[in-house]
Amino acid sequence: MDPALEKALNLLLESERAGVAALEKLISQVKHAELRRFLSGSRAMEQRNADELEDLIFENGGKPSDRTGPFTGKVAALGTVRERLLLMARGQEWAARKTEEALAIAPSSGPVHDYLTAMANRHRAEAEWGRAEVIKLMNPG
Repeated sequence: MDPALEKALNLLLESERAGVAALEKLISQVKHAELRRFLSGSRAMEQRNADELEDLIFENGGKPSDRTGPFTGKVAALGTVRERLLLMARGQEWAARKTEEALAIAPSSGPVHDYLTAMANRHRAEAEWGRAEVIKLMNPG
């Protein structure tokens, strides 16, 4: 595996793990049942991404990182659920950008390319949904 691609995939892996941990804490703080269900689904997706990235790195000759990124602490440091949700949405946008950067250095076809394309799309959709949920929380009615 190309060292630059391995580094990019490991950054994504570490970030997905951080997303899982941040979502676990956030879910317990959310009172809205629909939002809690969405966040639980997001947490499952983040865990699946982490598992699949680990396999993808290994199967393509790389060494998966065993670290977790710093995002969990950044989310936990915020004072309100609304602030945490906003940061989670920005985190999804960041993950989509980083996935697209990895895609730019990945082979132009094959399993790595296909996986990263799907992952970028999932993160973009999650970011949009997260922003919509924050708007609903700010304007209950």
